[in-house]
Amino acid sequence: MSSKKEFLIEDLDAIDDEYDTISSKATVKDAARKMKELGIPDLIVVDETEKVLGVIADFDIVSGAVAEGIDTQVAKVTDFMYTIEPVQKITPVSVAFNRMRDLDVSVIPVIENNKLLGVATIMDCWGFLPEKYEDLKGLIAISNPRLVNFAFSVFMSIIYLLFGIFAPLLGITGFLRAPLVTSGSYEATYYLFDAHGQGYFFRYIELPAKFQLLGWVLTIYGFVFLVLGLFSAFALYQWAYADYQLVKIRRNWKGIGFLVGFINLIIQWSIFLLLMATGTISGASIDFLGLILGFIAILALILAVSRDYFFRETSVTIKED
Repeated sequence: MSSKKEFLIEDLDAIDDEYDTISSKATVKDAARKMKELGIPDLIVVDETEKVLGVIADFDIVSGAVAEGIDTQVAKVTDFMYTIEPVQKITPVSVAFNRMRDLDVSVIPVIENNKLLGVATIMDCWGFLPEKYEDLKGLIAISNPRLVNFAFSVFMSIIYLLFGIFAPLLGITGFLRAPLVTSGSYEATYYLFDAHGQGYFFRYIELPAKFQLLGWVLTIYGFVFLVLGLFSAFALYQWAYADYQLVKIRRNWKGIGFLVGFINLIIQWSIFLLLMATGTISGASIDFLGLILGFIAILALILAVSRDYFFRETSVTIKED
């Protein structure tokens, strides 16, 4: 049996109070009108004693009554509600989640002493589900792989930003090195927005008229490069944090973050390598320190999304009952 905490309904951030009830004698049209007035998608169906009988959702009305041409002024809500066993504050979140999942619904009533307290949604419950299996895939055994995985991905994202994005931005290292036009004895290094060497400095947008288009391309993509770099790191953080909190996310932030970061670095380096290969920048050669840091940035991206292969639980347990 796993030692992980089994969260209860009372542990949820909040029991949703954005709900209302409707009498079991009401019609489907009454329910639709009430949903529209209150701006809510679900109503709890109760009898004369306020006992919870079920839930009617706007989807049930649309797909079950309207789409079938049923007279909503006559049909009763009990004919279109779904019946789900309510939960209490001491009910495990996993039980509530499984009931909603099995019925493919999004709301479950929460009661106490047979009185309705509110509702819990399937998304509320998602982030509090206990893990059914411990992480057994990694090479290094640690007590809290979920936290370490999160920290590892964030750290690798920071390495990617520092070495791949901020290094050429801040002039720590560049892409190419080339002799100065005025003197072959000095070299200029080409960074993200400018090039400079010993006593020599110019921004790409300040290039002579015949290179003006080139200057604008380098400058504009420099800004794109910076924005995409920050976005890719943000996407990886979104994925890592959601995974740490066990929250379901709709977008594949992991894939988006990796692909945007990887392609962004490749494009930026390709631009400068093309300038070198075509002789646009006379006598240019690769700045090997910049190239090494670029490879480290790409490696950091790969490690960030591959962290599950490194860490696992210190103890092996079987599936929870």
